[in-house]
Amino acid sequence: MSKKVLIVYATGGMGHVMAARAIEQAFKAKYPAVEIQNVDVIDYANKLYKKIFVDGYDYVSAKKPELWGWLYKSYNNKSRQKLPMVLSQLAIEGRFIPFVKKFNPDFIVSTHPLPMILISASKRKDVIDINSSIVVTDFGCHSFWVDKEVNYYFVATEEVKKCLNTYDVDLNKIIVTGIPIELKFAETLDREKLVKKLNLNPNLFTLLIVGGQFNFINLKKIIDGIHHQNRGKIQLLIVAGRDKDLKEALEESSLHQDHNIRIFGFVNFMEELMTVSDLIFSKAGGLTVSECLAKGLPLVINKVIPGQEEDNVNFLISQGAAVKANNFSDIITVVNGLLARPEKLIKMKEVCRKIGKPNSATALADFVYRKIHEK
Repeated sequence: MSKKVLIVYATGGMGHVMAARAIEQAFKAKYPAVEIQNVDVIDYANKLYKKIFVDGYDYVSAKKPELWGWLYKSYNNKSRQKLPMVLSQLAIEGRFIPFVKKFNPDFIVSTHPLPMILISASKRKDVIDINSSIVVTDFGCHSFWVDKEVNYYFVATEEVKKCLNTYDVDLNKIIVTGIPIELKFAETLDREKLVKKLNLNPNLFTLLIVGGQFNFINLKKIIDGIHHQNRGKIQLLIVAGRDKDLKEALEESSLHQDHNIRIFGFVNFMEELMTVSDLIFSKAGGLTVSECLAKGLPLVINKVIPGQEEDNVNFLISQGAAVKANNFSDIITVVNGLLARPEKLIKMKEVCRKIGKPNSATALADFVYRKIHEK
């Protein structure tokens, strides 16, 4: 009889979803005999809870980041988490736990605290008795990730391991795997071939801009400022992501006529763009940061959502893998400075490669596979 692993996430930010997919991918690639279920716990919630959870997170993190930062810090206290925990149990537990019991996995991996809350509550009631784990998807820690019923914690770094230990988590329960990212970020790609494939100039500094965090006007100001001062020295790869309006505005602007600027919408070959780039201007989500580190790509970070993104940025800066730019003129100054000091950029790339964990998803799958075969 094949072993079973349940992977659970919650749709509150894409990072948790992507981490779950990466873990599933690692299992299917290396341990295809293991039966995997990868589910969104929010699918088991009532309609009201689902709308509040998904729309509420998207709205607060995008439109009211200061409120999100306050909530993040204020709820870093177990006593304040009781009410949201009870509400979550009432909204989801009745449908989710029966599903878990029916699937009857040998091991549960959660990439978000919410499923862990429900699973741990059921373990305390002796409703289920299954090894459970949680993947901390950022470079800091928070009490929301912690529960005595959790058997194992998968974390990004030794620093996060030490941080969890301050919440009385046994060090033997904490495994440093890195944040799970897709297997393709561990592949060694031929940069020269990719430069030709993308029709880029191999002699120019390449800046990758992931622009979903900006509107067109602000993004164009940044691009114009960087490009104007470095014409003939730099080429820009601009990824608008799923923002179709931004992509259309960029393509309709004068930027589209410049042969040293490439404009993309949503891409499924980010690992290729990262391979050919010297620097990335991006948000500081845990998964994005992990992908950059795996590819040895230093970051310039501007807009930081208070809370977990602050933890990510503080870690990167402390290691020398990123530079924070506080405003538009800062961004231009930072890029100009790195262009003028290539030795600093080389050092930053070395740091990224040193602390990156490209095989994180496989390392996690290896650990779980060993555990489910110990019985």
